Amino acid sequence: MLPIYLGIALVLGENIGTTMTANLAALGANIQARRAALAHLLFNVFGIIWVICVFYPFVNLVCRMVGYDPTMSGQAAKLPIVLAMFHTCFNVSNTAILLGFIPQIEKVCCWLLPTKELPQEEEFRLQYIQGGLMKTPEISVLQAQKETALFAERMQRMFNMTHDLLHEKDGNSFTQLAERIKKYENISDNMEIEIANYLGQVSNSHLSDVTKMKIRALLREVSELESIGDACYNITRSLNRHHESAETFTEAQTENIERMMHLADKSLTQMVATLNGKREDFTLQPSLETETEINTLRTELKEQNIRDIDNHLYSYALGSTYMDIVSQCERLGDYVMNVVEARLN
Repeated sequence: MLPIYLGIALVLGENIGTTMTANLAALGANIQARRAALAHLLFNVFGIIWVICVFYPFVNLVCRMVGYDPTMSGQAAKLPIVLAMFHTCFNVSNTAILLGFIPQIEKVCCWLLPTKELPQEEEFRLQYIQGGLMKTPEISVLQAQKETALFAERMQRMFNMTHDLLHEKDGNSFTQLAERIKKYENISDNMEIEIANYLGQVSNSHLSDVTKMKIRALLREVSELESIGDACYNITRSLNRHHESAETFTEAQTENIERMMHLADKSLTQMVATLNGKREDFTLQPSLETETEINTLRTELKEQNIRDIDNHLYSYALGSTYMDIVSQCERLGDYVMNVVEARLN
């Protein structure tokens, strides 16, 4: 009923129209999903712009490929073939052109849909498992793994704030930082619950034995990560108690806490790398060595603390707060070790 040129124009319009469903579906999803839908739209809009510039030559080329003459009638049987061939040639050509411009498309999408700059403690919104369960359970588990790795990064960020709190002298700044850490502790509780609930939904599907093992490992990981958040918050409480007292840590105590926190941060860095990487690329040995260092230092500092109190170098109350911080760092190392063990089976 329509000339071939108008039929192909309808195909071009349909290419833009179908991207609307993806953009509508992504409205309630996370920023990555919205950017992916936008990239789909930009891909087709760009393709249509350049095809319009060479419309008739391009259509004639496609017609020659299938043996169709636009000037002749009585070729209705070939029309669907021409339309399908044009659609294929259009997408293949457009992909070939844009394949080298993926970084630029990414920048445009990020510019059009920027990430909201919010304080980290206000960002509790899961990034990878918002859109519900995937049709393939294994992909759902992969999303949960990515969310768990993000959880681990948050916990290391939280621990770094406790380290900053150790050296914070200004009263207002100290209070604000302590409040941020408390909010992070609430975030860790929420993330554990959300990820665990998601994995519970995934486990209702028909799963392979390997996938079941992955889910069990992830449940253990998120539980231990939440315990890391608890340890960080307990360190904050000890520092807050010390901040309100009239005493200050001795130079040796501060140095020893720094040593312990350095080892704890080292173990957290190893844990984050393990969760973000492939299991076959990592072994348990580096984490075991760091855990041994932490335990050895904890035992050494505990014995030294008793001697220092006996020698009246500082009060028992100060020594108790000091050892609370050391012990929480050691417990944090245990939780980190449990996460790595779960990840590496």
